Amino acid sequence: MWLVEELENSTDIVELVSKYTRLKKAGANYKAVCPFPGHNEKTPSFVVSPVKQLAYCFGCHKWWWALKFVMDIENCEFKDAVQILAQLTWREVEWFDTQKFEVTKNMYSLYKDATNYYKSALKKYPEIQKYLFDRWLKNEDIAKFNFWYADSWVELYNYLKSKWYDDNLIFDSKIFVDLKARKDKFIGRIVFPIQNLRWDFVAFTARVIWEWEPKYLNSPASEYYDKSAILYWLYSAKADITKKDFVIITEWQMDTISLQSAWFFNTVAVSGSALTEKHLTILKRLTHKLYLCFDSDKAWEKATKLALDLIKNKGFEVKIISMPQWKDPDDIIKSGKDFQEYIDSASSPIWYFIKKSNFDLDSLEDKKKLLLELLTIVKSFSDNFEKDYYLKEITKKLNLRESVVYDAFNKVRIESPSQHSSSPHLASPLGERNSSKGFTSEELAIWHILLEPESIDYLKEHIIFSEAIWKDLQSFLENPTTLNSLPLDKKDRYKSISMMLEDEDKLKTNENLWETLEKLVKKININALKSLSEKLKSQMEAWDNDAFAKYSEIVRTAKKFGIK
Repeated sequence: MWLVEELENSTDIVELVSKYTRLKKAGANYKAVCPFPGHNEKTPSFVVSPVKQLAYCFGCHKWWWALKFVMDIENCEFKDAVQILAQLTWREVEWFDTQKFEVTKNMYSLYKDATNYYKSALKKYPEIQKYLFDRWLKNEDIAKFNFWYADSWVELYNYLKSKWYDDNLIFDSKIFVDLKARKDKFIGRIVFPIQNLRWDFVAFTARVIWEWEPKYLNSPASEYYDKSAILYWLYSAKADITKKDFVIITEWQMDTISLQSAWFFNTVAVSGSALTEKHLTILKRLTHKLYLCFDSDKAWEKATKLALDLIKNKGFEVKIISMPQWKDPDDIIKSGKDFQEYIDSASSPIWYFIKKSNFDLDSLEDKKKLLLELLTIVKSFSDNFEKDYYLKEITKKLNLRESVVYDAFNKVRIESPSQHSSSPHLASPLGERNSSKGFTSEELAIWHILLEPESIDYLKEHIIFSEAIWKDLQSFLENPTTLNSLPLDKKDRYKSISMMLEDEDKLKTNENLWETLEKLVKKININALKSLSEKLKSQMEAWDNDAFAKYSEIVRTAKKFGIK
């Protein structure tokens, strides 16, 4: 472990943590709001000790040293955390490609030098500065966001050569059209540098001032710039996102800059690309609340719907900030309107789909069609609480009785991909159990209890980690008459699907039943083991001795019964 010790000894935890959240001096220590998701605190509870080289959160009740902090904040494995610490401390690691590490370090340095060169060039062009001032930007904003103006033909190339950068590195930077011409591809444009989470300059986006095409010109994807993993200005917005416990995601850099300048510091941009899984993974470390704020044109309405589909079932609460036709956040800020009003009136996904639909709500047939589309969307959610929340919202927005909506919901299913159709329809009695309906193993087990009472003994005998299974299933195993005490919507749901499965099971033999139960139990045990392990691991991180013993016990039990 000498390598880890060497890295930790050469890492200042104050400097490390300050890259992810804003620290304030408090006596001998430093304080901040906790940079990890789940907190909504006003008084900072996250303390960093430069003497002990440790961090502690009085809200989480957890300790961090440098390596563990990187693993948790970056949500990465041990080896990746070591690599990150090595990069931050400019040290080599045995499994590093030393040559690649050196090239990367030099490329980041080249981008930084290019930025500094052009920032000084901006001062020579008062008409360009006026353009920025006319967009409500102040001198401090121009400095803060590292704006620069590309005025060079060969001067930038000559400047980089004077810094001893070789032609191969300059060519790989993608700043120039080609090395023969030595012409800057961003010439005559305002440029926004893009930085990664460690503040390195990795790419550029350039915007026209005059009526040229294309309006925006971006650095291409490279090994230094993964657009699917970088959100513009996130490196600076992280602390405010955690503090406010939500993030505003805009389309373009200028939208984010305008909102940042108007004190909405929890704003980032996708830089004209789609929201991705990698973006969501990074954001989930900071907050579980997303506010999408894309343009109102057709292309970005489609992008919003794609983003909503991607976000679904990822554990986020999402709202959509609707812009007036042909307006963007930059226009709203320049008009002098209070953008907070748009945040406060943000729509849920269901309300957004209702507003964007082409159905006439005064038409009975159109309302039926819209209801079916909305219920199909709700059916695709995995969380029962979310389903119930959106069903109640549909009831209110469409002015329908709750019983009508829940009854229709229980009859709707989503077609499986093999049926080659994207339109929803009512379920037939012989629908597939798992693939087409998306039912959980626990729900299927409950339905079997309702259909075949003899299955209870089998489930009780073969479910190993019963303390970690879904509470509804626990209740049914203890008392099969639990159905009578459930809320009306759950009762109707279980009854209606039990009827469907009952018709299907008429075609099955007793042998099929036990085979089905065996598969269900296997999935239930795997889910329960995963849930129990995660809970115990978090306790073990707090050095809970009982948790260590319990974890060893469940690992032995899982191995005994072949549960992986």
